[in-house]
Amino acid sequence: MIRFRREAIAVTADIEQMFYCFRVREKDRDFLRFLWFENNDLSKAIADYRMNVHVFGNSPSPAVAIHGLHKSVQGNEFHVDPDVQHFVLHDFYVDDGLKSLPTVQAAISLLKRTQDVLSKSNLRLHKIAANNQEVMDAFPSSDHASDLKDLDLDADALPLQRSLGLDWNLKTDCFLLMSPVRPSPTHGGCLVHNQQPHDPLGFVAPVIVQGKAILRELTVEKGDWDVPLPPAMEDAWTSWRASLSELAELSIPRRYTEASPSAAVRRELCVFCDASVKAIGAVCYLKVTDSNGTNQIGFVMGKAKLAPRPEHTVPRLELCAAVLAVELADLVLAELDLQIDA
Repeated sequence: MIRFRREAIAVTADIEQMFYCFRVREKDRDFLRFLWFENNDLSKAIADYRMNVHVFGNSPSPAVAIHGLHKSVQGNEFHVDPDVQHFVLHDFYVDDGLKSLPTVQAAISLLKRTQDVLSKSNLRLHKIAANNQEVMDAFPSSDHASDLKDLDLDADALPLQRSLGLDWNLKTDCFLLMSPVRPSPTHGGCLVHNQQPHDPLGFVAPVIVQGKAILRELTVEKGDWDVPLPPAMEDAWTSWRASLSELAELSIPRRYTEASPSAAVRRELCVFCDASVKAIGAVCYLKVTDSNGTNQIGFVMGKAKLAPRPEHTVPRLELCAAVLAVELADLVLAELDLQIDA
């Protein structure tokens, strides 16, 4: 997701029925037995079947499928371009691929060559979505994401795309945070609400950590999950829940900066951290300088955590925040895949 926000042209794609593309060894198929009606006819007797391919819900299936996907671009049997290999090895999360590239031509070329390579291993790359109509027009509608078939990106109202849990508006090229459900004001309801919205990059970490603080106070009381909250806690929870509804109006640009970070003459990471008796936090920004000497800054990632228990002194908490900042910087440096100058 961090690399997905780098460049102007963003694309997502999916491996069709990925688990079913990999067969189970003959000696292991007895572990995948199941009962069903003969010939799929509900009027016939129940028969004993075995799965010949890996299935959803089986614990090893993701690992097997990922290994098989990687082997499709690592063997010597087929010539694989370095950028295609890098895309498959580093920009896929199980069957979902996400990539950002500087030009339309680069995006089309990479996707077509990846499709060709994967097809030789009986893998089909489809459900393509992009923030550019020219990219979409380069592929048949059968390869488009199911809710984008036959749509005109420049004219039609577009459905939101899901990118690893985030809602992506193709038209505005922005991420959106959907308003969460409204569970009842109980211990269990508070737990449910704390799982939403999904925010892997920490766009609204300062808001979410407030809900975690409320949940921590509730767990200390050890009440039943279906029991209504105490009045004081219910007021705090209701106020926090109301603030979440306002997140639906928040729109975060997918791109870090208008200037391409890969084409910038200088790139810097700026990491800040702070602490209080309730929580610690860190945030990372990317600063790029283009060939004209113009500086642009974009939010990369944020993290917030509750202050550790038992309570510590503020100086010690500041050190905890500094550790969090270093961990955040290390993560971004490893995932951004850019030469950072400072």
